Amino acid sequence: MNIVYITQWFSYIGGGGEVQFINLINAMANKGHNVHVICQMLSNFEISNDIENLHIHRVKPIIKYERVNFNQNMRFIINAIRMGSELIKEERMDIIHVNNFSPVIVGSILSKLFNIPLIKTIHAVYCTSPDFWRKWSSQTNASSVLRIVGPLFEKITIRLHADIIHAVSHATKKDIIKVNPKSKITVIPNGVDLSNYDNLKFNIDYQKYVVFIGRLVVNKNLDTVISSFKEVISTIPNAKLIVIGSGPKMGEWKKMVSYMGLDSTIEFTGYISQKDKMDLLSKCSALVLPSTVEGQPIAALEAFAMSKPLLVSDIEPSYEIVTEGVDGFILPTHDARKWAEKIIFLLSRKHVCERMGREGRLKVEKIYNLERQLDNMESTYHKLLTLREL
Repeated sequence: MNIVYITQWFSYIGGGGEVQFINLINAMANKGHNVHVICQMLSNFEISNDIENLHIHRVKPIIKYERVNFNQNMRFIINAIRMGSELIKEERMDIIHVNNFSPVIVGSILSKLFNIPLIKTIHAVYCTSPDFWRKWSSQTNASSVLRIVGPLFEKITIRLHADIIHAVSHATKKDIIKVNPKSKITVIPNGVDLSNYDNLKFNIDYQKYVVFIGRLVVNKNLDTVISSFKEVISTIPNAKLIVIGSGPKMGEWKKMVSYMGLDSTIEFTGYISQKDKMDLLSKCSALVLPSTVEGQPIAALEAFAMSKPLLVSDIEPSYEIVTEGVDGFILPTHDARKWAEKIIFLLSRKHVCERMGREGRLKVEKIYNLERQLDNMESTYHKLLTLREL
């Protein structure tokens, strides 16, 4: 198949949804499909390409991560439509596949112009969560206009026609339905390539620290776990929290850590290489994900791939991933005391971490592996093409 994917970042720093889209794209190219990617030029963190069937087309404007304004988004949409039109005219494309926000507009226009089947991936829906866009617009470097424009833009992109909306979880599907989309919805869970983790050959251990992995943005709710660590270290003085990632909330959360006197207990690494991230994950006792809004976090699947239990917040997607007491715990989203209790419990019981980690690994092998996701996605593509031919 000839497939054109449209995504804004095409970079591993673009958040879990972007990472999952990259993994899907690379895997489709490795399977022999002729894959083109239209994305933005980045001033940093671009991906090197050594896959024969993968063709990356970056368009202006050049952007720096987390600093994309309305004007830059509009320029990306215009330039991506131009690039896509040229590609489609040069060689026949079978499928257009896009992910959230601006790429959806590009894909919808190209699909209409050239009568090509369109699938759009929605990782999470934010406009159905009370106050999300108000809180998002209050972050560092965020525009206050997003308080009004954000939910409107999100609803428009969900409602724009596509042949199929791909939701990454049943919880995401429920949220999409609340926005009254015009398209059929199919649920295909995210997946990870287990060989990428096994080939690293790390010795799995369960040391006295937990890890957070993700963009440091408002919906990640990291302040709850930070608050819990006063109680954690009163019981386990050498306990640590390692925060992997960066984002507009980093400065605020670092100040919070200093104010609480936890500088030697909580470490912010910023963005690090995949190998360094996996090294830290391989030796932690658990992954903490206190988010208030999620679709299906790739970090959770990475933790399972590395045989680690999960501590997740009490939101609907968590119940699809975690089996309470078997491979992790689901905790009240804002109750720091409950988070402290379970962090202490796991840091004090290596054998429980090992047992839960094994269960998580089995789950990702059976359900959340990349091969299964690819089979389901290829099947979806073929169904789309068959329906167009009828």
